[in-house]
Amino acid sequence: MKKQQNLNNKLLGAGRSGQVFLVKNQEERIARKIFYSDTIASIIHYFFFGAPNPYVWNEDAIKCAFYRRRIMSALVKYWFHDNLKIAEAKGTDWNQEFKAYQMDTEFIEGRHVALKQPCNQDRIGELSALIYGIMKPLQNKLIEAGFDGLVWQAGKGTPTALNNFLLASDSDQALFVWIDLESGVPALFPLNLLALLSFYIPASFKYRRALFDDVDTIKLKQYVSNNYLQLQDNLDCKQYYEILDNIDQLNYHQDKWKTLSRIDCSIQYQLKKGFINEHQARWFLNHPFFWYQRELSRLLRKTLKKILIELPIAIVQKIITINYLQFLQRFCQFVSSQRYRLQMARNYIATRITYWQDRKQLTLEETEMLLQSLKREESSAYLNDFSVHVGIKVFIKTSEYILVPLLYMVGLIDEFIFITWLIIGGPIYRQVYTIFRMIQAVVNKQEIPWVAFLVGLLPTVGTLAYPCQIIYSSSGKNKKIAQFIIYDFFTRIGEKIPAWGGEDTQTEHFFNRICGGIARIRV
Repeated sequence: MKKQQNLNNKLLGAGRSGQVFLVKNQEERIARKIFYSDTIASIIHYFFFGAPNPYVWNEDAIKCAFYRRRIMSALVKYWFHDNLKIAEAKGTDWNQEFKAYQMDTEFIEGRHVALKQPCNQDRIGELSALIYGIMKPLQNKLIEAGFDGLVWQAGKGTPTALNNFLLASDSDQALFVWIDLESGVPALFPLNLLALLSFYIPASFKYRRALFDDVDTIKLKQYVSNNYLQLQDNLDCKQYYEILDNIDQLNYHQDKWKTLSRIDCSIQYQLKKGFINEHQARWFLNHPFFWYQRELSRLLRKTLKKILIELPIAIVQKIITINYLQFLQRFCQFVSSQRYRLQMARNYIATRITYWQDRKQLTLEETEMLLQSLKREESSAYLNDFSVHVGIKVFIKTSEYILVPLLYMVGLIDEFIFITWLIIGGPIYRQVYTIFRMIQAVVNKQEIPWVAFLVGLLPTVGTLAYPCQIIYSSSGKNKKIAQFIIYDFFTRIGEKIPAWGGEDTQTEHFFNRICGGIARIRV
């Protein structure tokens, strides 16, 4: 479970396997990865191995991670020269505060590859450079050298591995850095089913267990021996023999870790976390039936507590903490005041621009340019219409999640109306408003927003109706804000997709790029 670091260290990021903090000391800055396992990952690990992520509690597992990085640092230098490097491991230790193992690595000043947005045409090639110039060749090299488990973290068949790589900002040339080599789940859940059937399942049979950062150390040692001359040309003699020594260390710790039985893993995890003592651990190891009975009872108690106690309390607290008077006041302002609607739209867009800047997807200059464009758009009638559609969406979502199910449960609507409402409720409400605006435009002899009408017919993406109209009706820099809204909207879809989505994944980049045609309407 995630915890807040009580030290004065900056949280750099978090994934399925750990939280990474920036730790400053007198000599250097380091990235400290403190391992944990989130709920979904823990369930998966329990199913396959009998305990959560082994990097959290198993000393041999964390040692394997350390020596893998040491080996990979040398091999990547041989494979890619100055185009790719590893965030080198500096040490491992037990973190008593988190009750989990940690690994200190080299801190990398950099950013993830650029998303598409209206201002960054000079950076749109970074994604293909990483995927086709680094990740795919790396996957082949890893398989050739016996690093079968690391192929998962290099992105074979899985879009989430993209954020394991940074583009170093302190390098004169394009230098990618592989910052995360430790998996959060077994390599059995790729998005690409062909990769699952052709590689991951056969590899799991090869190792006789679910593939999880496994290394074929015999194959690796043979690979290093076969490439002795080439390695000597790129590394000095001392580094070469350090690789061989690190392989021996990796083999020793991996063998100790991977030969543990399910009950060994389960008991050792509880012991390391302090849930049982040494005497209890020995007794349960000799009485496995009572251990599994204890675990089943614990799981049932925890599940019932979550469903019957914690969930209802959380719902009630959420309901009673809503400021209904403030909500009503804002709703009335939204309905009656065009100025308030414009301000709401500007605040929303400005917040999203700042979010992109915080992610280093917008430079300071690009942020300023977009904010200035936003100020110029403040009197736009179409921007006001966009705020109305956003407000309508909030109302629609509320009705979808609360009102419509209640009407169905009490029998006032049937299944057909229930499903139809969920599918076309949004477009209907949007189009009622848009038709009203079209009639106004005809009466006042203004431009008819027919682009907004057509886009508004579409479920989900219909919220982009007026940004599309702005792009169609405007020219030059006036399009920047509307284009940004469209890129941001689609990017958030990829960001929110569970399991295979998230920030800086190929899924997010896929949705970010499929909207390019929409964002360039009538350019």
